[in-house]
Amino acid sequence: MTSSTMRALVHADVPGLDGLQLAEAPVPTAGPGELLIAVDYAGLNRHELFTARRRTGTEPPQILGADAAGRVAVLGEGTTGFTVGDRVLLDPTLNWPRRDAIPAHPDILGGRAPGTFAEFVAVPAANAYPVPKHLTPAEAGALGLAGVTAYRALFSVGELQAGEHVLVPGIGSGVGLLALDLARSVGAEVTVTSRSSEKLDFARSRGAARAVLSDQLHDAGLDGSIDLVVDTVGAASVPGALRTLRPGGRLVTLGATTGPDIKLSLRDLFFRQISLRGTSVGSAEEFRAMLGLVTAHLLRPVIDAVHPLTDAPDIMRAAIDGASLGKTVFHISVESQT
Repeated sequence: MTSSTMRALVHADVPGLDGLQLAEAPVPTAGPGELLIAVDYAGLNRHELFTARRRTGTEPPQILGADAAGRVAVLGEGTTGFTVGDRVLLDPTLNWPRRDAIPAHPDILGGRAPGTFAEFVAVPAANAYPVPKHLTPAEAGALGLAGVTAYRALFSVGELQAGEHVLVPGIGSGVGLLALDLARSVGAEVTVTSRSSEKLDFARSRGAARAVLSDQLHDAGLDGSIDLVVDTVGAASVPGALRTLRPGGRLVTLGATTGPDIKLSLRDLFFRQISLRGTSVGSAEEFRAMLGLVTAHLLRPVIDAVHPLTDAPDIMRAAIDGASLGKTVFHISVESQT
């Protein structure tokens, strides 16, 4: 290391997205059992936008970012299994080892802990994994949070089985596209919806069995045929998606892009014995299982665009929910500092 400071995207002093700023921050120290990672690429998630929007500016400065791929720069005391220079990607969820040991408030990088939109981040060694050989560095930097979130929603909470029919409303987000790929990898049939014909065409090219305009869902003959809905959209899609479920079907909600509040008749649930389930992020056990499917089936996150970290404040302030196709990724690496 040749410098004690680094560039980082920080939220401070001003409420909401206007509080985003590039700043100098101290390079973190790798403690016992930790790694210091030189970050090369870090994917943008809705998590960072929501975090910035709800901050008042009175809190201590916070480095944002949950995803990262990079190189091991320093091994903390007692850390084994890695060497300096190893290429790794990060599991963004902290202190959640097993899928059934659900924490009251899942903690991820860029939440209470310093995040990955910085030249360096210190993480527990247990949160670092070798990059699958088929992924580019940018793809590796986009995988973590979306991948583990989609995996848990489909399999741990949604209990998806081969041959079942999955509906993914609002296709186009990083989570939604990975849900499509992961579901198909185990032999499920996938239907998607979107307001964008371009996104529907893209989903068809990735193997979606049906791709339907959002306002035409109930003209597509799907009502009563879906086994599992995996929904990130929220208020605009959940009431209609419930109608598509077969008796005994499941709806898993993992986001609320269009709002968190819906009007719901309980009769819609109990007469048809529908299960409504919630999930958020995922455990280390699920992260490893997700990586296994990604590696075995050569799955790749979809990258919408790659930008330098210097553009991050403007990119995030201009972000329009649902506008991108796949993930925005920030290029962060500074080779000269390692």
